[in-house]
Amino acid sequence: MTPPVTLIVSIDTEEDNWVPTRTGITVENVRELVRLDRCFERLGVRATYFTTYQVGRQPTAAAVLREVCDRGAAEIGAHLHPWNTPPLEEPFVPRNTMVTNLPHTLQVAKLKSLTAALAESFGERPCVFRAGRWGFGQGTAGALLECGYAVDSSVTPFKNWQEYDDGPDHVGAPLDVYRLDGRGDVRLPVPGGRLIELPVTSGYTRRPMAFWARVHGTLDRPSLRRLRLVGVLSRLNIVKFVFLSPETDSVADMLAFSRQLVARGVRWLHLTLHSPSLRPGLSPFTPTVGAVERMYAQIETYVAGLARIARVSFATVSEAAGTLAPAS
Repeated sequence: MTPPVTLIVSIDTEEDNWVPTRTGITVENVRELVRLDRCFERLGVRATYFTTYQVGRQPTAAAVLREVCDRGAAEIGAHLHPWNTPPLEEPFVPRNTMVTNLPHTLQVAKLKSLTAALAESFGERPCVFRAGRWGFGQGTAGALLECGYAVDSSVTPFKNWQEYDDGPDHVGAPLDVYRLDGRGDVRLPVPGGRLIELPVTSGYTRRPMAFWARVHGTLDRPSLRRLRLVGVLSRLNIVKFVFLSPETDSVADMLAFSRQLVARGVRWLHLTLHSPSLRPGLSPFTPTVGAVERMYAQIETYVAGLARIARVSFATVSEAAGTLAPAS
């Protein structure tokens, strides 16, 4: 019999402004979490809302999140957008939107500011974290430990963000939950490390994934990119990179990838999305009302399809980390 699989669902709960900015910030999309929560309640999902400073500091948005969490089936995590989280001491340039590129002392200062804002708004300190734009590296892991965090969920296995404003390279990171000590490469597990890393689920539809990561990396070099060879591999169904998200991938691809992982003995899957995608026109993934409705349908169809593959239970990020992490 197929062993049970834990499904983790996390939402980057953030400003309406998809492009990083320090002015004209609004958070109206957070109102849509009430509908999303009703959807999750029907499905049994226990969501984690990774929440930014700007959302936490806005009373109306914070009230919506408190309402969503009041039934006890969700948790608040911290989500750092360094470009608009004080102190704003760094130049406002693209490279600095990746928190891992900031000096260690500034990373710590921004984390403390975010943590204090969320603790004030929600009555307790968050213990789980995600970096904005997936900008998580060695320095950030150390800063999290310094600020008392127990769990990070920023690593995207088999995804390299270096061409996106000098972001981190997560290619080679495990798909499993592992531990870090804040001193080394965040892709390398450290037995006994105090920080638990619970990655999102991403990778290739064919094995060995490390091989296909190298192939994709070669074909996606600037000199070959104009040939769009990565897209050719995907369209021919030779191999696809799948990010377990209804924003970017079809239900068919997400279920095929999930089936492969479950067959390999993976005990958990982690699906994620952004709160601006819940309101038409705020994110590139849902430009229309129809696109938002399709995303909701994808979530429900994926959960139902996964239940046909394996026995499914649900957990927040901290709950999953507590049961799935290797012993310290």
